[in-house]
Amino acid sequence: MLKSGNYTGNSSLNGIDNLYTVVVEHKDDIITITEPNRKSQYVHTNGNTYWHTEAKYSQVFYVRVISNTQFYAGKKGQGEGLYTYQGGNTKKEEVLLSGIDNCPLYDKYLNLSQTDPIEVQAWTFCGAAALAKCTYTDYSNYLPPIIRGLKSILENVSKCPCTDVITTQEWNAVSID
Repeated sequence: MLKSGNYTGNSSLNGIDNLYTVVVEHKDDIITITEPNRKSQYVHTNGNTYWHTEAKYSQVFYVRVISNTQFYAGKKGQGEGLYTYQGGNTKKEEVLLSGIDNCPLYDKYLNLSQTDPIEVQAWTFCGAAALAKCTYTDYSNYLPPIIRGLKSILENVSKCPCTDVITTQEWNAVSID
């Protein structure tokens, strides 16, 4: 049985892997997965597999449990992503949406991205880093791609433009070579 809580994993969208967080509750033969835009129930059929049919789109999805803290999720006939337990919080409003609601550094960089057209890209990456830190307890999977993206647009990659969000150690740990 899966531990109830929030899980983060890979979700492929248009061939691009994205980290994605969901809230999971497992009771008896039903796993309920809450995403930012929907809630789906997966019903146990046999072994360690649970199924959900999205009638609106005629698509069949599954969850394959591999331990009490990990599962694979996918669409029948396509690839699957591994999801790993991040913590016991099952409150959607706290896990899935709260980062943006209580993140002053995100607000700072959002404002800069809207008022400084010359550095809009840099401020957007800084805002993404702030949001990752406000949203996730373990943001180690999120921060390196953000830093790589930010470094790829800078002329001088030796100094981070948003040291209030990205520490020198985090900045120096990511290479774009």
